[in-house]
Amino acid sequence: MSVKGAAMLWQTVASIGVLGVSLLWAGEPAGAAGRADGRAPQKPPAERAGARELHPDLFTKTIQKYLEGEWSGRVQGVHVALLEPSEPVKIPSGVVELRVAPSSFEEGLGRRLFHVTVMADGKAWTTVDALADVAAMVDVVVPNRYLKSEELIDAGDLTTQRIKVYDLNHPYLTDREDAVGKSAARPLQADTPLRPTFLKTPLTIKKGDRVLIEAKRGGLSIQTSGVTRSSGHIGQSIMVANLDSGRELRAKIVAPGLVQVEF
Repeated sequence: MSVKGAAMLWQTVASIGVLGVSLLWAGEPAGAAGRADGRAPQKPPAERAGARELHPDLFTKTIQKYLEGEWSGRVQGVHVALLEPSEPVKIPSGVVELRVAPSSFEEGLGRRLFHVTVMADGKAWTTVDALADVAAMVDVVVPNRYLKSEELIDAGDLTTQRIKVYDLNHPYLTDREDAVGKSAARPLQADTPLRPTFLKTPLTIKKGDRVLIEAKRGGLSIQTSGVTRSSGHIGQSIMVANLDSGRELRAKIVAPGLVQVEF
């Protein structure tokens, strides 16, 4: 081979070598799908083919169902307002399930943090910290009409209404029987959730009532009529005026319309 032919051969080999290096780097620019070893780069689980998004509403429903089971029999419903996550959470393909991790101690209502485990095909994939405001729905006793102060309450005056509370130890009455037979301690508007402090034991005897005064001593009993000077309940002592003598004396209320004195 002549010197000129040898030079042309080396020039051709050099050109092929440069082309080969250019093709190798063409497969590895940033963001390309290929790798130098010919395998596709691994993507994070949430970015693999078939990845989906978990909407925040599903976290709300999961927490709500968990709390309804935790407080079964104590409340009529649970209201959950999710604060975080506020954006959809990416999840892998497959069968996905959400589970709320139980707390080591009982927590109440208000703002709470829940640890929600995302299960993918039966295996824990990630844990999401969900922040939510929690309230309970309870059926409370309310009057169905306006009640005047001192007015006696019967079953027909009452109904129930579902309200939202932020304390499981709320002060409202949930049983109508706790209000029947009581009297209003103050004027009460219709649909006012009743508290024990809104009610009181009705007066057995009112000021100005005509009563029977019974004086007992041993086996001797004397009765006369009188008029009360004050109001009171059974067991209380009030002033009573004897209608025959006009004399005022202190007597104990023992029943509606009956007071007793000792002599």
